[in-house]
Amino acid sequence: MHKNEFLKYLEFQKRFSKNTVNSYASDIEAFTFFCVNNNHISSENEIVTDFKIIRKWIVDLSEKMNSSNSINRKISSLKSFYKYLLKEKIVDINPVEKIIRLKTKKKLPEFLSNQDTDNLLGEELFEDNFEGYRDKLIVEILYCTGIRREELINLKTRDIDTEKKTIKVTGKRNKQRIIPYPSGLDETILKYRDELYALNFNSEFLIITKKGEKAYPNLIYRIVKKYISSISTLSKTSPHILRHTYATQMLNNGADINAVKELLGHANLSATQIYTHNTFEKLTKIYKQAHPRAQK
Repeated sequence: MHKNEFLKYLEFQKRFSKNTVNSYASDIEAFTFFCVNNNHISSENEIVTDFKIIRKWIVDLSEKMNSSNSINRKISSLKSFYKYLLKEKIVDINPVEKIIRLKTKKKLPEFLSNQDTDNLLGEELFEDNFEGYRDKLIVEILYCTGIRREELINLKTRDIDTEKKTIKVTGKRNKQRIIPYPSGLDETILKYRDELYALNFNSEFLIITKKGEKAYPNLIYRIVKKYISSISTLSKTSPHILRHTYATQMLNNGADINAVKELLGHANLSATQIYTHNTFEKLTKIYKQAHPRAQK
């Protein structure tokens, strides 16, 4: 491809994504360099139409330890490039159509260890006042029930049944579910309610600010981050970590995956299955430590 055609292509790309023009150019230039350097084409002005050459480039990238995400981005760049060449009638076929994107490894959710959760729920972390009781209740509910931050914010006082030890949660698409909670949570609930009564707060929502208003997402995030950071070195400290911890520990302790799916409010089992990877990794670690032939 002549230089003026290449520049014309970049101008074409600018209409769609100004931020990715440089990465497109870099990927295409890298592919061209590979082809010239390996004698697949004799000069930079030639255009590859053999998908086998593109496949060789992808293999070369893999052998050089490029990540799947990085390689998939380069494949996308070539796909856009050849679509442009077809549109401009510079080529008659698109060799990238036969190229399949690489599978990317799903990143496993982070979660707290059993020791971390014991430390997190320790009395010494929380002050003996309204905010201390409220913060402890936030942390305990998120960990003991696995509900989402938004579900916690929308919890109403009437949603908690201390006799049956259950919480009624309104999840996504207004779907409601009943979640049991451990009896130990009752003590925190009662202390918090006593504080609400003493301060004459009268809100239908369970979790409120020190001004008596409904809690908001950033408040919950800051509170959870504060306490998780004090007991753990995890890189992520969002409220969702407690949901991950709830699901992982439930499965690690033998809970049925379908039951965990219902408790989490997942629409599909596939969303719950990611936690089984954490469970499998734990079992693998135990096997390697305990089985006499695991190291052989």
